[in-house]
Amino acid sequence: MCKLDFHFYKSSIFIIILGIFFYIVGNYYIPLYNGLAVTLIEHIQSLFLLSMCLYTWHYAKRVTSTPDIHMFWIWTIFWWFMLFGRGISWGRDFFPGVPRFYYKIIATIIIAMPLLTLFLPTIRREIARRYKFEKIPFWHIFLAFLFLGIADIAEHYRIGHQFLVIYKERKDLIEELMEVPCLLCLALTTFYMQNNEQKRLNLSC
Repeated sequence: MCKLDFHFYKSSIFIIILGIFFYIVGNYYIPLYNGLAVTLIEHIQSLFLLSMCLYTWHYAKRVTSTPDIHMFWIWTIFWWFMLFGRGISWGRDFFPGVPRFYYKIIATIIIAMPLLTLFLPTIRREIARRYKFEKIPFWHIFLAFLFLGIADIAEHYRIGHQFLVIYKERKDLIEELMEVPCLLCLALTTFYMQNNEQKRLNLSC
């Protein structure tokens, strides 16, 4: 069975405070500058996701002595890169004049990478091991899905939208701001798993 760590870490408190802060400043204080603010936040998110790709690659090189773990983190890079690709609309944000057909091909390839590699025996074996023996930070995962859901409410006018987005012209801004705590929670989950992993590997040496 999956082992859940229900400890409420200080980082989780920070995420909640950050979300409340973004809700307030996003609705009342951040100037839109004709969409420039939204574009800037999107680019910051993309840089963050790209940095997580590089960071995870650096970490994966540290655990090459354990092939299954090494391959698991390489597989994780594919997921970070997929989020990065989605964040830049698969490149369309920078080259809008290119026919959409080419971006569909790029999107298909990038999305297929983490999904197809899931069938590799080493990846499936490592996922099964982690599910049985490794702890998962419950609140980091919960908050990631919570803020992802909040961002979805802002984007698609779902139930509660009127309480989340006070001014309609700020819809895109609120959506992007609410995605930030979600991405941070994913990063915190990664750091949590790697920290526990290093403790276990050091003990086994």
